[in-house]
Amino acid sequence: AKAVVVQELLNRHEKFEDVFSEFDDEPLGAASVAQVHRAVLTEKYGGKEVAVKIQRPSIESKLMGDIANLKALTKALQNVDALPLDYYTVMAELEKQLGDEFDFVAEAVAMDRIYNSLS
Repeated sequence: AKAVVVQELLNRHEKFEDVFSEFDDEPLGAASVAQVHRAVLTEKYGGKEVAVKIQRPSIESKLMGDIANLKALTKALQNVDALPLDYYTVMAELEKQLGDEFDFVAEAVAMDRIYNSLS
């Protein structure tokens, strides 16, 4: 997890210890796309306890590739009357929703908006 943070989050000349005074190696929670670790920022970054959400390496390309394959398969079945619904449309919607799941920046902006409206 720390290696992903170093590669994806830190500025060019920063060290992990420049940003985090504490970082739990054991995740608080994990799901299919990401896991969340408890950490404490250094005083330089406010000294607050934070949750660090880390995307699983290569998961986006794997899942989106799977969805693309499912879309290709279901496109051929799009006009089959025996099927209860249009699975191609379902896969296209799933592709859109999964794309949103991988946008952690948009998620952080939404969380800030919620925090600001509640405080």
